[in-house]
Amino acid sequence: MIKQAQKNNITNISTLIFDAIHNIANTLTGENEEKKILETLDFYIKMDVNRLSYNNIWVYEIENQTVGLILAYNSNDIKKLDAPILQHLKTKNIFLDSFEKESFADEFYIDTVSVLENFQGRGIAKELFMFIENKAKQLGFKKLSLLVDFENPKALALYEKLGFEKNEILKVSGSNFHHMIKKLD
Repeated sequence: MIKQAQKNNITNISTLIFDAIHNIANTLTGENEEKKILETLDFYIKMDVNRLSYNNIWVYEIENQTVGLILAYNSNDIKKLDAPILQHLKTKNIFLDSFEKESFADEFYIDTVSVLENFQGRGIAKELFMFIENKAKQLGFKKLSLLVDFENPKALALYEKLGFEKNEILKVSGSNFHHMIKKLD
């Protein structure tokens, strides 16, 4: 079952995000140690407004356990969504004006898709994509977008199978990514 994440039930969410975004988690949290990264991700997830907020996350549950998630938002809102994270980083003496570009104007940007390893291969990611595509259409978006790491050919193949096409190369947190879009009817 897919449902909106809840502020008071974030079990597995930070782990799922960290598993998917790797180095980007270091950039967003200002931390290098996994325990501190996860703690900071939990802090962000519980906030009402930022790119990693529970308000932008839909979870896939099996027997009341979160086993997968999709995190997506309006690309036009990125400055507003990043402001609380940039503010938090200042408390760690990390001063950034913004993060590296991950999306372009007027996209419903899929920031993160992740499924626990034991539940992979069951079509959960595909269901999450179908769900978010419908959500984007309901919100009036004409395209979905996402990034895929050059080092992840398995994910690239899945995204192409789901109708995404490569259109740009972006560098984020020291790695090259294909920016991919899917036009919505």
